[in-house]
Amino acid sequence: MTKSSGKIFLLLFSLAGVLSSCSVKKFIPENEYLINRYTIQFEKKYPQTTQSELKQFLKPKPNKKFLGWHSNLYYYYRNQNKPTKFNAWLDKSFGEPPSFYSDDDIERAAKRMEQHLANIGFFKSTVDYNVNFENKKANISFTVHPAPPYFIKGLNYEVQDSVLATYFNKCLDKTLLHEGDIYNAYTFDDERDRITSYLRNEGYYYFNRNYIQYLVDSNFREHSMSVTLKINNILAPEKDRATLINKPHERYYIKNVTIIPEYNPSIDLPYDTIDHVIHFRKKETGYTYQFLYNQKPKIKPSAFNTAIKIKPENPFSAHDLQSTYRKLFNYRIIRTAKINFDTTGAGQNKDSTYRYLNTQIMMQNSRRHSVSIEGFGTNSSGDLGVRGKLTYLNKNIFKHAEIFRIRVIGGFEAQSAGGGDSTSSSGIFNTFEVGIDGTVFFPRFLFPLRLHSFNQKYSPITNVTFGFNYQVRQNYTRSITNLEFGYSWNKTSKKRHIVTPFNTNFIKIFPTPEFQDILDKEENKALKEQYSDQIIFGLSYSMIFNNQNLNALSHHQFLRFNFESSGNLLYAINSLAGSEKTGDGYYQIFGVRYSQYLKASIDIREYLYFNSKENVLALRFFLGSAIPYLNSEEIPYTKGFYAGGANGMRGWHFRTLGPGEYSEVNNYERIGEIQIEANAELRFPLYRFLKAALFLDVGNIWTYNESSVYPGGDFKFNTFYKQFAVDGGIGIRFDFSYFLFRLDFAAPFLDPAYPEDERWRIQYLQFNDFIVNFGIGYPF
Repeated sequence: MTKSSGKIFLLLFSLAGVLSSCSVKKFIPENEYLINRYTIQFEKKYPQTTQSELKQFLKPKPNKKFLGWHSNLYYYYRNQNKPTKFNAWLDKSFGEPPSFYSDDDIERAAKRMEQHLANIGFFKSTVDYNVNFENKKANISFTVHPAPPYFIKGLNYEVQDSVLATYFNKCLDKTLLHEGDIYNAYTFDDERDRITSYLRNEGYYYFNRNYIQYLVDSNFREHSMSVTLKINNILAPEKDRATLINKPHERYYIKNVTIIPEYNPSIDLPYDTIDHVIHFRKKETGYTYQFLYNQKPKIKPSAFNTAIKIKPENPFSAHDLQSTYRKLFNYRIIRTAKINFDTTGAGQNKDSTYRYLNTQIMMQNSRRHSVSIEGFGTNSSGDLGVRGKLTYLNKNIFKHAEIFRIRVIGGFEAQSAGGGDSTSSSGIFNTFEVGIDGTVFFPRFLFPLRLHSFNQKYSPITNVTFGFNYQVRQNYTRSITNLEFGYSWNKTSKKRHIVTPFNTNFIKIFPTPEFQDILDKEENKALKEQYSDQIIFGLSYSMIFNNQNLNALSHHQFLRFNFESSGNLLYAINSLAGSEKTGDGYYQIFGVRYSQYLKASIDIREYLYFNSKENVLALRFFLGSAIPYLNSEEIPYTKGFYAGGANGMRGWHFRTLGPGEYSEVNNYERIGEIQIEANAELRFPLYRFLKAALFLDVGNIWTYNESSVYPGGDFKFNTFYKQFAVDGGIGIRFDFSYFLFRLDFAAPFLDPAYPEDERWRIQYLQFNDFIVNFGIGYPF
């Protein structure tokens, strides 16, 4: 045994001794046993019967363990036996009571599993169990004996109401029940809910799932069943109230819709009525709504053109009701909203085929103006600083629920020398930044064309933004002026589009005389570009897909595609107008050469949950490319790709990896035109708010062409796969639900900057090779 392995053995032996001294065995009362483990076995396996389905019925759950030690249970008993303030805190923060074995609990779990098997078609299945008691622990083994499943042999329908039957028949093409399927009570319930939802969208206001009944006739020999889905009529009392009669379901139409946009229960003033017509489609007849105001309107009726979905003289629709609620609550000026339906005095149509509902929508407003002040610390690639932000919000600036937001941001940072900033720093904070930006969010699509259908269907948001930022660095000052005009809308609950047809950034650099001398002597075009005036004038598009359900965490995916271009319109105008080029052969605007490039990227993520909702395997793949052309030789520094830092390739400092196998050591940040990166992170809980992660990062950046600036950094199909960097490490996360910050400790495992036969660095790792990354939120 080597000296190092002997130390490791001694450390593990000592740790085992500490954990054994904290054993909970001595606290377990006589004749009690802790539940240690459950196992489930199947006598015969069917695809419909799985362990994961049956595990939900196993209660109580075994006490949690950490490295084989019942830590949470130990804290509980420690407080029970020695109640001190510290032990009480440990118990409250981390403790859990013991999970003792009970015959009743295990018998109940077996019965619940049998009931579940019957619900999915395996009637008369049995579940038995065996318990092994040893060393104050109970190990329970369940054996499932599934009976042959029952199949649906015949499927019939019986609808007593002939009018309702016409609507019911229209929804059968999407039925969840099919002949030949295994009986499943849960699917039967889902079908009941589906039919109820459909009918309530067709005017059946009072219809509910209890009117739907299943009649089942079983054949025990063939293990099959004939199913009749029956929709019953309403049982209503006669005029004498002594007898009940069958009545068909009444269908309801919306009659009048009254809207009170500024309802205030504390103000008792008479209302004035304003009739307002909403056109849901361009050539469609408009619908008239009555808006009630008891003071000068603060929110104009037209503000609700895309929010109100309940239409007069149309059948009641539960979908339209929920859609109206959802869109109203998207307006920040609306604090609460309540929609009431009333049949009193509404009447019915001439031939009495349906009845009417009167609708009233009442909204209470939130405060129109708000001001907030924030102060926080920052960590930008290891440079610490402090920042403050003042935000003013007007939630109804133009009386159509538009939001006006203006932010003033300022801060100081202790920036280390690097990236060409070669002069020494003075004072604790040697950089300063202040900025202001203003944005107006319009809850509709602003366009020369009146897109009625688009506005009604997707409720888009238009944003107009102006920003100015002034930065004082050690060797230069920089001003950034930004102007943006764009749209965003949700195509579905899972898919979002963001289109920015106009986006311009004007970056002006003012180097100090000493730093200007350094730049004049610099031959690196990419580095000179970083400290040169720039104009970026272009457009962008993003598509985001996210099927995460926050209410029920389960496997989900995330995808984001970005596309961006700049300079094309200006170049076309200059070319058509015959504008004069500079001596270097480039066009300028306002005396500055503008950037021209195409950039695209795709970010794909997969989140896999297992054992519990807190154990997650997060996977990510990123691919990006940027191509400068015509009026640009280099991609703008702010638009290039980089590797290293807290959110990717954590084994390298911010922008210090790549491109390719580039190996020279300098203080300049590195950018590339191609990026490929993959990440895997296993996240698991330690104690309540304290969580951990094991992670692995693989990736690099490259340039398109050979470069004297980054020798060995260009992308080649026959070598790029040999130039991937690999790092790994462990992370500690402090998760307070509303706020998460993390510390990730990472080390480079494979470094492409070394010669090809020396790139694996695991055997050479030392403590100072680990990099500590501080981050807020998860890296992906």
